[in-house]
Amino acid sequence: MTLKYLHQTASILLWVLVFSSCLNSSQSDIELSHDAQIYSFSMSSKKDTTSALTGTRFTIDQINNKIFNRDSLPYLFHVDSVYLNIAGKSSYTLPRIVLNLQDKDSSYLWNGKDSVAFKRLKSIETTAEDGKTVKLYEFKANIHQQDPYILNWVKITQNQLINPAEQQKTILHGGKFITYYKSGAMIKASSSLSSDGKNWTPLTVSGLPVTVKTNTIFSTTKNSGSIAYALNTDNNIYTSTDGLVWSKVTSDYPVIAIYGKLPSASGEFAILTAVNDAGTLKFALTKDFTTFTVKSALPSDNTLPTVDFSAVSLENPTVFSAKYIILSGGKDKNNIVNNKLWIIQELNGDITHLSEVSSISLQLSRLFLYDNKVYLMTYETGKNKLYYSENYGLNWISGGTNQTLPDNFTGRMHASVITDTNNFIWILGGESGAQVPIVDVWRGRLNKLAE
Repeated sequence: MTLKYLHQTASILLWVLVFSSCLNSSQSDIELSHDAQIYSFSMSSKKDTTSALTGTRFTIDQINNKIFNRDSLPYLFHVDSVYLNIAGKSSYTLPRIVLNLQDKDSSYLWNGKDSVAFKRLKSIETTAEDGKTVKLYEFKANIHQQDPYILNWVKITQNQLINPAEQQKTILHGGKFITYYKSGAMIKASSSLSSDGKNWTPLTVSGLPVTVKTNTIFSTTKNSGSIAYALNTDNNIYTSTDGLVWSKVTSDYPVIAIYGKLPSASGEFAILTAVNDAGTLKFALTKDFTTFTVKSALPSDNTLPTVDFSAVSLENPTVFSAKYIILSGGKDKNNIVNNKLWIIQELNGDITHLSEVSSISLQLSRLFLYDNKVYLMTYETGKNKLYYSENYGLNWISGGTNQTLPDNFTGRMHASVITDTNNFIWILGGESGAQVPIVDVWRGRLNKLAE
């Protein structure tokens, strides 16, 4: 009996020894991580009432060992201290994080909870689980050093054209500015590189009749390159590839108005026009002005502008349905001044439109796209003012003192306003309230869009 119990006891002891041995063996085989990289980094502060810091995304550059924010924090942003959120790879921890400060090269072991002096943080040193692998990140918080919403203006040239220079229109075509104008009984032109705007070269224009409506001249891009169009007073279209040699287009319908390139869900190239279809004005789409796809009639109240209007084509890549042509100013077919903002789009195979009476004067306005917004330059009491809209022109916000045109900027009507790929706004020519031609060139850019 005693032997039986001794045997059972010995068996139990042996099992315990074997289990303990295995346990110790498995513990000694666990490999601690050598990864000291930071995989997640963010900041917050109780003093950040605008949540600018909370919404800031920080880039972790593992190759160059840097942590920084690509999009700068607002101008004059300041908080005394911040809370950090630092994390390694999800399956590992960073057991040791040392914060290095700029003042007197001081450093301390961070406990993961204490706040940190925002402007003093210089670098972050992390240690992996193995206690040996160390990684040092340089930290930099980028803050706008200038007010990003100030528009800075420069007069590029005082004498762009040789007078007389009536009914000017400037287009951006094939990397060049081309200004067309009437001088006596001729259509003349002058050109400058779009990167310059100061040095202009007179050009010879052929094939474009003096009766052309210069304010209708526009350039668009097709697969084959840039192509320019213009509407004559006899409702015929003229076209040019180089902007200098023009030819008449044989069209199916008399063209009453050219509204511009219409973005569509299909992505097909189409220009929106108004044509005269047996006495009725209708919307029509065309690729080359030779043939047209006629759509619905223009609004029955005849208030849609057909002459002297300003137009922009807008396509928001983040909103699938935001594919519009927006119109302001001008006059309708009965020569009545338009003070509505029109939004036109192609929907379910037809042309739809929305109009909104504006609280500001649109009669002599100029639309343009800038800073992902619709901008408007108005002419009021001899001066020009800038407005912008965040909802496609339905409501306008004054540019305020930050975006006021310079004191020496002559108030003008019928100017050409062009934005380029370098985020510059160009204002070229026009005429004063006394209908005196203006032949200067101005260029402006927001601080936040400067290179």
